[in-house]
Amino acid sequence: MIRALLFDFDGVVVDTEVATYQAWADVYAEHGADLSLEDYLPAVGTGSSVSGAFDAVAHLERLIGSPVDREELIARRTRRKAELYERAPLLPGVRERLAEAQSLGLKTAIVTRNREERVAAQCATVGLDHAWDVLVCANEEPTRDKAELYRHALALLGVAPEEALAFEDSPAGLEAARRAGVACVAVPNEITRGAAFADAALVLPSLADATLDEILARLPTSL
Repeated sequence: MIRALLFDFDGVVVDTEVATYQAWADVYAEHGADLSLEDYLPAVGTGSSVSGAFDAVAHLERLIGSPVDREELIARRTRRKAELYERAPLLPGVRERLAEAQSLGLKTAIVTRNREERVAAQCATVGLDHAWDVLVCANEEPTRDKAELYRHALALLGVAPEEALAFEDSPAGLEAARRAGVACVAVPNEITRGAAFADAALVLPSLADATLDEILARLPTSL
């Protein structure tokens, strides 16, 4: 029986994945280069630095055939991302599904490699005042194994892995939930729409496409 819902934040709750990608794309354009979604996709859920699955700076250097100032480039991208984050909307269906979870007595948590202050700021920006039971953020460890974050969330909530359901927008996030023993509903966004989610318990085009009762009813009976 599902007792808790665990939500990734970026790209599941707030549409910040588009802003994150666009910030890099804008910086690439300043150097006369294009950043394709196909090349960028591995960064979603893992990061776009030397410690992630996609090193955006190194990739740009390969495209333009010359070195760049890594620190200056990252600073420029950080400023641009902050500008775009201010306009990132709450994703469709989030508010409704959280209200249904509350009415059903289900616990809710955010599990993200982002920072807690960033999550709080984005929720305030989009007017989401939901009372999360738990916020589990990587904070100063943005490359921390997300499966560990999921396990920590389960411990704080006091639920077993089979009593929780995760919502993720990327293959990397899906795999992290699975490694923690948590079934996962994939909710691809504009950036991850073309990714493969074969191991998801369910794939939804949007959280607005089904009520929470419908989502739970459509889960495999083996869960």
